[in-house]
Amino acid sequence: MVQADKHPLRKMLQAGAFLKWLYWRYLRVGFSLLPPRVINAITAVMARVQMAAAGRKRQLMLEELRLSSLVKDRGADELILKSFQNQLNSWIKQCYLRKMNEKTIDEYIPAEGLSHIDRALGRGKGAILLNPHFGPYMMAMPALGHRGYKVNQLAIQAESPRVARAGITMLANKARYEAVEKTMPVAFINAGAETFDNFGLRNMAIRDMLTVLRQNEIVLYPPTGRGGRKWHTAPFLGRTANFNLVPYKIALKEGVPLIPVFLIDVTRGGANSRNAARAVIESPIEVSAGDTPEGLLMKYLALLTAYVEKYPEHFAFFQFDMKIKSEWDDHPFFAR
Repeated sequence: MVQADKHPLRKMLQAGAFLKWLYWRYLRVGFSLLPPRVINAITAVMARVQMAAAGRKRQLMLEELRLSSLVKDRGADELILKSFQNQLNSWIKQCYLRKMNEKTIDEYIPAEGLSHIDRALGRGKGAILLNPHFGPYMMAMPALGHRGYKVNQLAIQAESPRVARAGITMLANKARYEAVEKTMPVAFINAGAETFDNFGLRNMAIRDMLTVLRQNEIVLYPPTGRGGRKWHTAPFLGRTANFNLVPYKIALKEGVPLIPVFLIDVTRGGANSRNAARAVIESPIEVSAGDTPEGLLMKYLALLTAYVEKYPEHFAFFQFDMKIKSEWDDHPFFAR
């Protein structure tokens, strides 16, 4: 008699890890030969299949969207379907990284508002670009690095073999690391470096940020990231969320411009379009006399809220991911 598998979830995760390894190791090369409109058509079908099998995942995403008042007049099913497709696009279209360079970047990632960065760097104090977990946010690195800017990405990093120490998951993560992080035209500042302090972000990361800013370089900072040890709660999307105040404190202390940037997935383009994403660089956040880190955060959250309400499908998967991680995270993104 064949005994039923007691760990179907484990098998599903292993199957998913195998598919990721297959994609990053081999399939991404073939996908990079396809125009974005073809990838959009493929991910539209994949999203429908994913949604049909989503089960609890779909329900959790719907609950998060409702709690954040993002469903509103939109059809819930349509919004969730778009969210699945947006998430698929955000990693599948990274296949184009191998074809991006200083000559092709305008075709793959057109950018609006680059003059804001140029003017900020003209002050000689560098710039902090606030790049949230919104849509294809990873594309901010090639969008800027391939245009000649000296970019430093703050990230919680571990060497690829340490992400998962064994099995197909380790191989999948290593393949992705080799295909994505190692190809990015940026330097990384590791917010996960081992140190022994009790401050917000680890001191080594803050020191490295200040060093490159004083060299008039760019720091890409994830304002919705989970790195750090000190948290400030603030109202966001009708709820209470945890944020780190580090970039706003540096802006006030060092006079560094804070520039919001958003990456928008391009799901509609002409027959010959090679646009995989679109970068939008907003005006620097205005810093006034008497401003506080908390006040600058609220100015930024007003803009982030406007983008999330306009493109909820670009943020829904991040909310879902934060909901899952809230079960063990000691500082969940949404406090309530």
